[in-house]
Amino acid sequence: MQILFTPGPLLTTKTVKEAALVDMGSRDPKFISIIQNIRSTLLKLSNVDEKDYTAVLLQGSGTYAIEATFHTVLKRETDKVLVVSNGAYGERQAKILTAINKQFVKLTYDENQKCVVDDIIKTIENDPTITHLSMVHSETTSGIINDIDFVHRLSRRVVFILDAVSSFGAYEIPISKLNIDFLISTSNKNIQGLPGFAFVIANKQILSQCKGNAASLVLDLYDQEEYMIKTQQFRFTPPTHVLRCFECALKEFEEEGSIKGRQKRYTELQQYLSQQMQNLGFKLFVDPKDQGCIITTFLFPKDPKFNFNQFYDYLAAKNLIIYPGKMTKAETFRIGSIGALTMQNMEQLIEAIKTFIAETNLQVQ
Repeated sequence: MQILFTPGPLLTTKTVKEAALVDMGSRDPKFISIIQNIRSTLLKLSNVDEKDYTAVLLQGSGTYAIEATFHTVLKRETDKVLVVSNGAYGERQAKILTAINKQFVKLTYDENQKCVVDDIIKTIENDPTITHLSMVHSETTSGIINDIDFVHRLSRRVVFILDAVSSFGAYEIPISKLNIDFLISTSNKNIQGLPGFAFVIANKQILSQCKGNAASLVLDLYDQEEYMIKTQQFRFTPPTHVLRCFECALKEFEEEGSIKGRQKRYTELQQYLSQQMQNLGFKLFVDPKDQGCIITTFLFPKDPKFNFNQFYDYLAAKNLIIYPGKMTKAETFRIGSIGALTMQNMEQLIEAIKTFIAETNLQVQ
């Protein structure tokens, strides 16, 4: 069995996978009950009042839900988004907005630099045409965790869209307190389910005003929610097996201690990984004070003998799967610390890397 040191899809438990062995009809009352349980549990995890927020489920990856949110929330003629970017996933937001012809401006930082809160506030205050703010919480390009507790400092109201695809479930995100209107995440990250659907924790009042905004049928969160309210079902074929697995994953999430329990394990794994890799001579791409517990980026060794494909294949032959880098200006690779990983798994990876260094006579220092 492959052990995935990746940021999602990630390693899942046997019981989560086994939940996919049962076929269910998408209109069956038992399946409808699963949908409702997932929606209500997500709202409880979000620590929001069901009178104010709803959990909209959508087939597809987290990126589908991000595009659906932009489609649904933004009026083409009057709305403009400030996109704050310090990595590939912030840049992806800009690509989506360009593709669907929505107005936006972009505030960009280096890939190993946190977004600067004062810059964001200043940009919004100086441009009264900005109506929405969108940014990434955990930028998995690098592993940085961006600050998101600042919207209350703005002198006027903007709609806050947060990509929490790889942070939801591993970090406490007080949605109401932080004035987050749309929080986006997915089934195959920190809840440790299978890939196949995403979800948006949405401000009901704002969502109710979004009828007719989306220039897409399938990516219309307003219609998706309205149909769910009326029928308790998806508009189009839902990923039934994935939703069953996610319900199982939510139970295991609670058994581990919910957000605090999962963050504790992830943090212990990340800190062990970071320290052991530095002991071997590898250099961190991100300042430790800005580093999250999701994924860690390492610079390539300067030794010209280092070949990432050889390194990857060596580890993969031992069923240890890491990730290539996603930087535009630096040669890096990434190792995740989320999913159903144990400390024994991480120790196994470190031992394999030590063996690779010895067998290839690699100079990591």
